[in-house]
Amino acid sequence: MVDVICPGCKRKIGSYEEQCLFCGFPIKKYLQNNNINDLKKKIICTRCGNEGSGRKKLVMLKCEYCDIPMVQIKYSDQEFIDMYNAALNKILERAMDNLGIGVLEMERMIQKNDPRILKEMINIKGMAPYAAFIKEHFPDTFNLEAFEKRIWAITPRCPKCGSTEVKFNLEFSSWMAAIGQEPVADSVSKDNICKNCGFNW
Repeated sequence: MVDVICPGCKRKIGSYEEQCLFCGFPIKKYLQNNNINDLKKKIICTRCGNEGSGRKKLVMLKCEYCDIPMVQIKYSDQEFIDMYNAALNKILERAMDNLGIGVLEMERMIQKNDPRILKEMINIKGMAPYAAFIKEHFPDTFNLEAFEKRIWAITPRCPKCGSTEVKFNLEFSSWMAAIGQEPVADSVSKDNICKNCGFNW
């Protein structure tokens, strides 16, 4: 069985429990009331795009940013990623045409975290690619302001001065990570440097 994060106390608990063993939160009733019946499917906040599943086999049932129940969609985590990557590749193709570059140059720019790629993709879609993808699939509930607040909250910052002008030495595992639309695991970060104050960590 899949473990979940209790919406009441934020502790790990089995999804099969009637209620949280730590705080008494009614887990089973919460799942039933919010039509969450298959934790192998993608669990997501359709308001800000926060992903509740796919993180270390723990499922988040309540959005930590919007404070609302997560939504179970009909796709699995992998199907959802495949759909997003397919949509992203189409935008990247347009961005490459607009910038007059090929695949190798585009890959180099992404590895260098060159802002021109993301800027061009935003120009094409009118917002961050992941935001556009979520809006397209959940037009009635998506909120751009909520999405931007969440991205601001997860944006890496220098631990010394708080600047977001940080250069990371990263090995990206997906396009979402490469363009800053998905948190990157600490284990792939090394030799980070703040462009603002020069601090290394």
